[in-house]
Amino acid sequence: MSADFQLPDSAHRVMHDGLAYWRKAHPGGGLLPGRQHIDPLSMPRLLPYAWLLEVHRPADGMTIPRFRFRLVGSHVDLGFGGPKTGRWLHEIEPDFESNAAMQASFVAAATEGRISHRRGAPRFGMNAAAAELERLMLPLAGNGRDVDMLLGFTVFYESNGAELHPAL
Repeated sequence: MSADFQLPDSAHRVMHDGLAYWRKAHPGGGLLPGRQHIDPLSMPRLLPYAWLLEVHRPADGMTIPRFRFRLVGSHVDLGFGGPKTGRWLHEIEPDFESNAAMQASFVAAATEGRISHRRGAPRFGMNAAAAELERLMLPLAGNGRDVDMLLGFTVFYESNGAELHPAL
């Protein structure tokens, strides 16, 4: 499951470090790391850019998994324009469940254990100063096989290409 995934050399250092952290957390034997292998306190430099999404499997007629933010770093909250911990992705972005382009990488990570990396214009409602983002999404599986969480890292950029920082 995505063991041979490579980031472009141009990816932000946070993406490279996040992928290295995830790989180091791997339990081996072809299994995915789980939440039990991830200690947010062991990645203090990455923590502002990190987020964890719970994966809730389809039930009651849902056609795709639902996702709820369990942890959201301060840089990610800044990029979103406010706190998101505890919120459902479909509540934050009402078009999520009907927009295949928006949901594709999240669903592939949750159902296939696929890693994804993207840099481009935000697809969700964001802080008006966030002109671009770079995101790495990594699958986690408590039992090593069935993805139940997604670990992500996001860097937001201003229109001039500089990393987004809080207004002073």
